[in-house]
Amino acid sequence: MVDNHEFRIENTTVVLEFIPYFESNGKKYDVSREFSLDPYSYHDQASHFITILYENNIIVQFNWTNWIEEANTYFKSPSLIVNADLITIRQLFTTIIRADRFNAGMYATMIDKGVILALLKRLKVLVDNHEKGNPE
Repeated sequence: MVDNHEFRIENTTVVLEFIPYFESNGKKYDVSREFSLDPYSYHDQASHFITILYENNIIVQFNWTNWIEEANTYFKSPSLIVNADLITIRQLFTTIIRADRFNAGMYATMIDKGVILALLKRLKVLVDNHEKGNPE
């Protein structure tokens, strides 16, 4: 079950402001060469993006570990994201951010594969459609 607590589509504006950041070719993280359980060090804006996802209730409470198989279909074929609904977008963001805690580099991989950008672009389409009165 997905928790829609305090989520308002209007609050996504600040999240969508990250599209140019994820479109840019600039580095978003560094990887330490020294042994570490989490060698990934995300740059300030990449870290701030995670904070913004939480602050705007994009991250949802649900059993993402039971949903990982479905999430992996999107991660393996990011082109599927263009048809995802709002709940799926939120679940994918949640899965990425939560999985990164247990699998260091998951967030970095999703940045590199363009999944984060694809999720943001799909979210923008959903928000634009909502504002035009055409919710999908």
